[in-house]
Amino acid sequence: MQRIAAARTNRSHISLFGRHLLHGADSHAERTRDITLTMSDQYDSIEKKFGISAYASPHEGFAAVVKARYSDFIVHEVDLNGNMACLGSLEVPEVISAPTDNNESSTNDRKRKLQATSDSPTESSNNVEDKVEEIAPVDWDYCKKECAKLFDETTAEELIAFLQSHTDESSPKEDDTKFYTLPLISDKQTRRSIHQLVKSTAMSSIARADNHEGKIRVWPIKYQADMPADTFAASNGGGKNNKNLKSNERGSRSGDRQAWPKDRPDFLRFVVYKENVDTSTALKDIVRIGRLNPKRGVAFAGMKDKRGVTSQFCSVYRVEKEQLLALNAHKAGAGGGNSIKGGHNIIRLGNFSYSPEEVKLGSLARNRFDIVLRNIDVGEDADDFVQKSNTIKQRLENAARALQQVGFINYFGMQRFGKSNDTHEVGMAILKGDYESALDIIMREKDTDELPRVIEARKKWANRFEGIDVTSNEDAARDAEMKCARSILNDFGRFLGVEKSVVGSLSRKPRDYKRAYTSIAKNMRSMYLHAYQSYLWNMVASHRIETGGSTKAKAGDVVLLEDKSLAQGGSGTSGLKGKVVKILDEDDVKSERYTIADIVLPLVGSKICYPKGPSGNKFDELLQKDGIKKADFAKIGTIDKEIALGGDYRKIICKPSDVSFEIMTYKEPLQPLIQTDLMKSMGTEITAAPISSSAKSPDCTDLTNQEVVTCDDSASTLFGMVIGFSLPPSSYATIALRELTKRPTSSEYQSKLELNGRVGKNERK
Repeated sequence: MQRIAAARTNRSHISLFGRHLLHGADSHAERTRDITLTMSDQYDSIEKKFGISAYASPHEGFAAVVKARYSDFIVHEVDLNGNMACLGSLEVPEVISAPTDNNESSTNDRKRKLQATSDSPTESSNNVEDKVEEIAPVDWDYCKKECAKLFDETTAEELIAFLQSHTDESSPKEDDTKFYTLPLISDKQTRRSIHQLVKSTAMSSIARADNHEGKIRVWPIKYQADMPADTFAASNGGGKNNKNLKSNERGSRSGDRQAWPKDRPDFLRFVVYKENVDTSTALKDIVRIGRLNPKRGVAFAGMKDKRGVTSQFCSVYRVEKEQLLALNAHKAGAGGGNSIKGGHNIIRLGNFSYSPEEVKLGSLARNRFDIVLRNIDVGEDADDFVQKSNTIKQRLENAARALQQVGFINYFGMQRFGKSNDTHEVGMAILKGDYESALDIIMREKDTDELPRVIEARKKWANRFEGIDVTSNEDAARDAEMKCARSILNDFGRFLGVEKSVVGSLSRKPRDYKRAYTSIAKNMRSMYLHAYQSYLWNMVASHRIETGGSTKAKAGDVVLLEDKSLAQGGSGTSGLKGKVVKILDEDDVKSERYTIADIVLPLVGSKICYPKGPSGNKFDELLQKDGIKKADFAKIGTIDKEIALGGDYRKIICKPSDVSFEIMTYKEPLQPLIQTDLMKSMGTEITAAPISSSAKSPDCTDLTNQEVVTCDDSASTLFGMVIGFSLPPSSYATIALRELTKRPTSSEYQSKLELNGRVGKNERK
């Protein structure tokens, strides 16, 4: 595995710069307030509502487009031993070719290797469902003939026609039937033979099969991501009724039923590389395609967002790597990192090894980020290209140096509060014991774009009691709510699982809002409460910086004296175990033993220590305004047995490590500027495809360590930056970019920016 300390070629490490940018606390606080008023107020007042309102250093920022392409945002996990999760090797499984009419010999005698490369990937639809490429020509006549041997010819013809109509890569229509249900087949051996046929090479590239209510369903491969995970166990003969298997082996392939070698460690450890897929979806696909036990699933260290290219550590219990390699056959190619148009939603597995230790949640030292910023604009017009280039270089170098030396306020990013910015409101209502209000917030109409049927369902829910006096006619209210819930239950898709759980519960037990809330998955119930904790933390952090500056410790601050790692017996990335804190007094401040880097603020809970002075008073003020008592955090454990809010501590300032950057010019607005792991593993260089057949390949010049000279086409030249840094697992890269650029992080702000020409008229004053 690659070590994080390895030298990075073509990168300028900003530790080489000498001038320090720190100012006194008073001048800093005043300057920070000025920046906040001119930038956050102008572009994104939403962030201020969540406490994201101050900056750690007074350097000048710049405008830039972030995440214009998902491959502009690359993340690598770094484990507790300093190993970076990189996709260094790809192994592709052998598959058996389907027989042809000319030669019906045993398919086991004819094998071929899947090609590791293919033509450039086509434009993606941004749909997280996995789309599988054909790995061998399909012999439809052979498939129909084999099906007719197992059931009647008419059904065989209908099934093959259904599969043929769903072999294209187009997105499914809303009313598409995603599977074909075979007639009831009572003979056990025939059912087994059908599953074996679908899993054979003749049909495995076009279909999957599962059991549902006693019948076999055949799914086109393009809908595989929609198959219930637990149906794989049944179709494999590994369901819970199979008493010949141990519980941890059910749902796995027959090869896993053999005795596990005594000299082999229990866990298969590997790197999951994914493009434009969130961790949850990726792991579900691994379970489905690898035919794993869905109850045991895949262990991982940290969640990663969808829009990016990420490499992370995972492990599975007693599984052969060959069982997982089929996933590498899907969508062969170098991914979307080398395409101007975009790319597939891709998952790749590599770097397999056996380990005695399972990958555990939180077992990370840090995350390494490499991020592309496009069409950089410092807000100054200059006709002279050399002058403009030098101004931009100086601005970017100063900003990068400040990020390394000063760091950033360790805010929780806007992602913490959901797409509709209301998850903290749900948490607030739950702390008050007001479950009805909590569910109303979840179910109400949203400002974000949703499908028409979802919008209509939310409207129906809001008006479910229309014409009913709820306070005096409880029976009518229950009846109306039950009818409404049943009528809209199917309007919420699989990505609205919370709403689906709530409506499903209330369709059976109307007006029982506590029961409906507890039907929500545990991780989501925790998220709502953590969102409120994060909201309080952000608000107090801004207050602390604005009143006390960002350089010195003050009396009443809380500092972290000890923080044991997971390996040392601590709680890892979150929790109080192994943490020791102290409230500073005047003597501590005079000794100058502590700096702003040592200060922590609590995530409010039942077992934390509050700061004294202005920060402590701010906590009291916010809780009182929201109608919440500190004791309410202790009550959560008695109300919800699965969740406890003991609290935690979080450093107020985060300093990135291993900061590096490149400054470059380029021509095409969306041309690739950074290599992905998949590109590296396949030896694919950055060569953006021309937009039209007559266009030339765009030029890209690294200006980081070069003297700027004039160019022939300076008017169309764009400036970009690739910035790299490492952060602790709980810190947000978007907040680091906010400090670097002095610009808001919201998608609303980014939507105002242009990829070429002036980045945004609103940036100019």
